[in-house]
Amino acid sequence: MTKRQTDASPPPPSSSAPALVVGVDAGGTATRALVTTLDGERLGEAWAGGANPNTHGPEHAGEQLTEAIGAALDRAGPSARDAVAATVVGLAGYSGLRDDSVRTRLDRALAKAGLAPTGQEFTGDDTVAFAAGTLERDGTVLIAGTGAIAARIEDRRRTRSADGMGWLIGDEGSAFWIGHQAARETARQLGRGGELSPLARAVAKHVIPGQRPSGPDRWPEEHARNFARTLTAAPPVSLAELAPLVTDAHALDDGAAVVIVNAAAGHLAQSVHQVRVPGEPLPVVLSGGVLLGSAPVREALTHKLTMGTGAPVVMAGCTAGGAAWLAALQAGADERDPDLHEVFTRPEG
Repeated sequence: MTKRQTDASPPPPSSSAPALVVGVDAGGTATRALVTTLDGERLGEAWAGGANPNTHGPEHAGEQLTEAIGAALDRAGPSARDAVAATVVGLAGYSGLRDDSVRTRLDRALAKAGLAPTGQEFTGDDTVAFAAGTLERDGTVLIAGTGAIAARIEDRRRTRSADGMGWLIGDEGSAFWIGHQAARETARQLGRGGELSPLARAVAKHVIPGQRPSGPDRWPEEHARNFARTLTAAPPVSLAELAPLVTDAHALDDGAAVVIVNAAAGHLAQSVHQVRVPGEPLPVVLSGGVLLGSAPVREALTHKLTMGTGAPVVMAGCTAGGAAWLAALQAGADERDPDLHEVFTRPEG
């Protein structure tokens, strides 16, 4: 994907303050902005809602970027805006910037937050996730959160990708996909009647709490249809909220949960294999809420990815920190300094 930025040369920082950088991880669910010095000291950070322009629209995405970046700069101090040397925004829905009107709206959002129109770069959230896991220039990153995408990274740029097609026709192995499978299994069990498995019981309690089939006119299949109607009335992406229940049920050796976890890991591994050369030793970086929050999916996936290859599989650290590290490289930081990379990308304790 072609790199696009407003100006390749960051502005000189104010002589009265140390140079600062801004890193942003703008995902579909949340946006995190981080302001640091060139040696990784965190001076300000803030959160806002999701800023994927393809999912939420450019107006909403722009508002979330302005909110997160503006608040992080405010917390970094009164002179922070004048000291910013470079900014990198890792954006879910980066492909939307091909539309000039979307790009213009998001550029305006950064300006409204107080950033100068130079030294700014938008890139994919997969690029900053990769940077949060390794200082290498080349490899593979897999993001499995609400959605799922695997990307081949060359020279810190996405060159190929697999899946990332959205909940309707893709995102296999994502939190949405896992939640969808759990909902289907629960509907089947509700329709049959009888005792529910741990997974189905937890899902039904989450979706239709306190409801039980009772009375001569309440057949099990009607209970299942009520469950389905409740889910249908909610936003489709809310199915992702059911994914943690699968992890919990897996710990109880629920048979359906075990099947769903293994299938999710298989789909995710397949996406990774689509963008890799068989046997290559380049690192694989894992990121996203599913892989952070579900040890069973992560362990099954890692096993599949390491069979027959010595490629390292590592978890991404702080993704906003990965974006800030990329911004620091633009401002002259040493890209081969592992200690500096670790400072920028260390997870929150």
